Amino acid sequence: MTWKHEIQLGDLDADQSIEITCRQCGQTYYRQVAELTGMGKMSYLDEVESRMACKRRGCHGGVRLSLGDNAVTDGFVGGLP
Repeated sequence: MTWKHEIQLGDLDADQSIEITCRQCGQTYYRQVAELTGMGKMSYLDEVESRMACKRRGCHGGVRLSLGDNAVTDGFVGGLP
């Protein structure tokens, strides 16, 4: 069991980014949770992953989902002498 078996689409914010990477061609693109809720809010991420296919023309390979981080990151502010 992985973390994808424990998280449902309904558990995530509607504006949360999900990174989708094709296992066959390597194409990477992002979609928001709101765009994926047509598959059902109660669907677990592993179910969504198994139903999706690469959107690249002629590929249609299986995809891998990973969650994007919406947190703002700042560079190191301190300095060296």
